[in-house]
Amino acid sequence: MNLLLEFSETMIEPLNTAGVRINVFGNLEDFPEKSKAGIRKSIEITKDNQNLNLNIALSYGGRNEIVAAAKKIALDVKENRIDIDGIDEQLISDSLYSKGQSDPDLLIRTSGEQRLSNFMLYQMAYTEFYFTEVLWPDFRAEELHKAIAEYQNRSRRFGKE
Repeated sequence: MNLLLEFSETMIEPLNTAGVRINVFGNLEDFPEKSKAGIRKSIEITKDNQNLNLNIALSYGGRNEIVAAAKKIALDVKENRIDIDGIDEQLISDSLYSKGQSDPDLLIRTSGEQRLSNFMLYQMAYTEFYFTEVLWPDFRAEELHKAIAEYQNRSRRFGKE
């Protein structure tokens, strides 16, 4: 069975009951129609939930996202929907796959890797990073609590001294 369909058929009800809002982003054009329908259904069912956002990146690459946003903005300028002077950080954010979502506060990177791996390049400008040697399959609540505790002890400056 298609993993996306299985997810939408088995997990949406408990996630919806728990107040989780599903956000899916990436280049979904090449997905089968059944998969896209499952994605749309999951988003629609959970759109008003406010307890937690579950972001699912599918067929996603940060550079591709920036290129797609640039093309969208260029087309809007070309077709006179916006003036070139109207291009600002907010417009770029609104043109990304993750539009309408806040930028991540904390990125937890497992397996000892210390790189972004083309993930949410634009959105990570002021994100705090936590690196752990723990492999993803072994990541448990204890390591999550360590990451959160370290994050809470940081002073976030958002680019200011």
